[in-house]
Amino acid sequence: MTFTNPDKNIEQINIQQGDHIVIFGSGVGGHSFAAARALKGTGRVYAVDVREDILARLKNDALKQNITNITTIHANIESTGGTTIESNSKDIVIIPNTLFAYDDKPAILEKAYKILKNDGKLLIVEWRGSFGNMGPQQNDIVTQQQTTKLATNAGFTFTQNISTGTYHYGCLYKK
Repeated sequence: MTFTNPDKNIEQINIQQGDHIVIFGSGVGGHSFAAARALKGTGRVYAVDVREDILARLKNDALKQNITNITTIHANIESTGGTTIESNSKDIVIIPNTLFAYDDKPAILEKAYKILKNDGKLLIVEWRGSFGNMGPQQNDIVTQQQTTKLATNAGFTFTQNISTGTYHYGCLYKK
C-alpha cells in the first residue's frame, strides 16, 4: 500500500515549461515543490494556504532547495474574494488532499474555474476513505463520483483518472 506521491501525480498531467500553476491548500508544499521542479525554473507556482506558519515553512524550504519559482499566498479561498488571483490567468489548478476540508466545495471549484485560462486543467487528488482515521473522518470523505459531479457542475469536463496510490484517487478536468 502506498501514499500519493506528488512527483508522480505531477508527471501525469503534462505540465509545460512556462505554465502558471495554483495549488489550493498547499500545506507544506508537496505538490508545490513537485510542480516547481517539473517547470524546470520556468513559469510560476502559487502556493495558497490559510495558515501563515505553513506558508513560512514552505518559503524557507524553497530557499533551502534553491527553488525560486514558488510564490506563497496567504488566503482563505472559502471567503468572498478568497485569493487575489486574476481571472482567466492560470494554466493549472491543483487541489491536493484538501477538498474534503472545505465547507463550500462548489465555491472552491467555481474559484478554480474562474482563475483558469480557457483549456486550463484542474487536478483533484483526494482521499478514497478514512482508513481507520488515517485520512479524514468517514463523514467528510468526498467520493470520486461526488468530485466529478462538483467539477462538472462548475463547468469542467472530466478528461482522465491519474494513478495516485492506494489511499487516494486523482481526477483531471479541463475548463
